[in-house]
Amino acid sequence: MPYIGEVASPAPTLDHQTSSFDATEELILLGQDHAFVKRDDRVIGVACLDNLLEKYKSGDISETSVAEFMEPLIFIKEFECRAKATELMLTNNVEYIAVTTRAGDFVGIASLKQLEKESY
Repeated sequence: MPYIGEVASPAPTLDHQTSSFDATEELILLGQDHAFVKRDDRVIGVACLDNLLEKYKSGDISETSVAEFMEPLIFIKEFECRAKATELMLTNNVEYIAVTTRAGDFVGIASLKQLEKESY
């Protein structure tokens, strides 16, 4: 059975007050398409580069924080199957899911696009 932990990729973290423009720039420079968003050392969501770029195309995002564009944080343990991760993302209408160890430590993020690609 393919586990979700096998496809989770490490993710940088951004402070919730980081401007959307700075977050976009940082993700591009790091070669990442997503990041955890933290407030007071607690992860509160996931920011997606595609969402930030889409908003950037439609107007000035320099005065908005990355927290305004983040997805809610949905968790799954790294030993759960990929099908369960896909189901959770579809049910919660999110593109990314946070993957954790049994102890609750973050392993990384898995994307719906990545899981759909691998299912073919």
